[in-house]
Amino acid sequence: MYFYIYDSFLTLKKHTRTLAEVETRLTDLGISGKIGRLSPFTSAKGLIRDEVRRGTQTIVAVGNDETVSKIVEGIGGEKITLGIIPIGEPTYIAESLGIPYGEGACDVLSKRVTQKIDLGRVNGRFFLSSLRIPGGRVTIVGGDGKYRITTPADDCEIVVSNLRSGELLGVDHETANVPGDPMDGLLDALIMPRVTSLLGRRRPLGSSSIITLKKLDISSDEPIDAIADGYHFVQEHLEIDVVPDCLKVITGRERVFAR
Repeated sequence: MYFYIYDSFLTLKKHTRTLAEVETRLTDLGISGKIGRLSPFTSAKGLIRDEVRRGTQTIVAVGNDETVSKIVEGIGGEKITLGIIPIGEPTYIAESLGIPYGEGACDVLSKRVTQKIDLGRVNGRFFLSSLRIPGGRVTIVGGDGKYRITTPADDCEIVVSNLRSGELLGVDHETANVPGDPMDGLLDALIMPRVTSLLGRRRPLGSSSIITLKKLDISSDEPIDAIADGYHFVQEHLEIDVVPDCLKVITGRERVFAR
């Protein structure tokens, strides 16, 4: 049984045609199902909880990267499968999973080729792609104390990634453009000094480095601005870890990992 969760922005007129094509194709493939809609008063977590009780085994996120983020957090540790039909922008997560835009995603969904992937977790909240700290002076401790790094005040950006991609992270740098492996039980902490803006993209001016680990703590004397898959929050201390084999997701042949 498939349960489709539509994001609220899909009511915009510019998405009407694409959504109609998707719904027609799902019917043709025999995989149409019940639809739930996100709104300021309806959370993904609530919709998913109710459907799991009814026996639903597959939740399909219909929308963009932020939609996927909401639904991944809503799924949490539930033993169900995630499908994605990307509509709107950005859709880098779907692209990294080998899922084409709009109607084409329906065929991937019907073939139901699944992979079990890791999720990242920060202060109890799950993320699929990455956690970003745009700036500020922070101390990073990881590897059971093996690594301890204190960054300059405003000259460093930190990205903790489960599914790394230069486009996904919005970073024009060779270390960010090597696909991450969300099946290796590890997170990649990318530390980029002196980040500046060039034509709308961030670009490291100094040397960057990647630390691969299972768990790290990030702390600061000041509140830390952080963004996990588009979700913005502020905390003084971040506990970050990887949860291996946490999510079963439907993928396409063009995924950037485990080919």
